[in-house]
Amino acid sequence: MTKKPLVSNAKEALNQMKLEIAGELGISSFNVNGANRTSYENGVMAGSLGAMMSKKLVQMGEEQLIKEYNSKK
Repeated sequence: MTKKPLVSNAKEALNQMKLEIAGELGISSFNVNGANRTSYENGVMAGSLGAMMSKKLVQMGEEQLIKEYNSKK
């Protein structure tokens, strides 16, 4: 599995989403690339951020599917 986004310009949007979710979780000093933290700290934070990002991305996808479905009625 590749870590490369399917849409080339999505990387910046995904990084912005990481920062927004980190703020929601109360992680004020989150660094997108994790350079200032230990691997353990990054792993703990990545789990929380990854879970929240997955939930938000699924929610966004569901909302888009509903919009498309309703527009075809």
